[in-house]
Amino acid sequence: MSTHKKPLSVQLAIKTTAVKDSLVGIVKGLEGFLLQKEQDADRVDVLVLEIGSNPASDFETIRSLLQENVVGQLFLTSSKMTTEVLLPALRAGAKEFFSQPIDHDEVKVAFRQVLKDSQDHDRGEETPVHLGKIFSVLGAKGGVGATTFAVNLASSIQALDQNKLVALIDMNRLVGEIPLFLDLETNTNWEDIGKNFSRLDGAYLKSAMARHSSGIYVLPAPSGFDTETHLPAGFLFQIVKSMRQFFDYIIIDGGMYLDDNLFNILKESEVIYLIAILSLPCLINVRKLQESIRTTDDDADKKMQIIANRFEKKAQISLSEANKLIGAEISMTIPNDYSLAMSAINNGKVITDISGSSNLAKAYKKLAESIVKPPVATAGGVFKWFK
Repeated sequence: MSTHKKPLSVQLAIKTTAVKDSLVGIVKGLEGFLLQKEQDADRVDVLVLEIGSNPASDFETIRSLLQENVVGQLFLTSSKMTTEVLLPALRAGAKEFFSQPIDHDEVKVAFRQVLKDSQDHDRGEETPVHLGKIFSVLGAKGGVGATTFAVNLASSIQALDQNKLVALIDMNRLVGEIPLFLDLETNTNWEDIGKNFSRLDGAYLKSAMARHSSGIYVLPAPSGFDTETHLPAGFLFQIVKSMRQFFDYIIIDGGMYLDDNLFNILKESEVIYLIAILSLPCLINVRKLQESIRTTDDDADKKMQIIANRFEKKAQISLSEANKLIGAEISMTIPNDYSLAMSAINNGKVITDISGSSNLAKAYKKLAESIVKPPVATAGGVFKWFK
């Protein structure tokens, strides 16, 4: 039996009869909630509101309700699941958005979470915060395949467990190309999110990011050469920190240029992958990168893994020679299959979509398997509607 002393009040502002009937049936069947009939009640714990033909007016009403603290949790529903409706709804303060026709399981999960949060609050308990893991990718030199590595690592992690949330962030400020690598249309980049810095919750972040067919969420870099100069200092690092509360795995394509944002992200990273090819200039750059990262992170040597990309056994510089040059062991080699990699890039696909049985695909799968924990069956999640 529920330990909550007083049922949470629920009010439905729904115009579509079938939708209202579905929600009434669900709420009446849930323990711990009471449908509130009085439309002029001083306050309601949960309001479910249907977005009508004038969304702008509805969103203004929502903001007023939340500002006046007459609504605890706000859930929205609409027959339209478009960006034009979702983004303003989440920015206005909605915590959940139910698609139509109503998915009963989705609604039950959302309401039960509200009840749990309320019970925890009454007991003075804090819900443990799960923090996702960050994996940063740096190219030792231009053209070594760092973005290819980041894209295919992210998609390989997602392929191993579709229940996990995987984010891929492009930090190449001037030449970010991840959307091209994935043939993905994007409307928002991390600069845009920086302008809404005060709204860094999971719902907003996920709605602002583009989702690839593989399941990964992508946050691109700004596409133009002019950068916003009035953003909060360190905002990009703060975005990544916020994302750790909602994503299980965050892959950072850091490019080649180190700045304060990236140094801070590297400190938080589980692993730092330094991507190189077995050429003398590139290996010299690896040493420079190592030294730079060590100056800001005492644990850098434990995190850094050097990846020899486009590896061929008959290369002029052997692995043992490369190890001596960089003063560290190369952690992994990615086989050279330039034609396959270029085919994937030119077609906007990941390696496994072009040739899942290739040695290249197997290398990324093996690396992903070293990262991903075995999947655990779950009943669903707060952000199930994003899927």
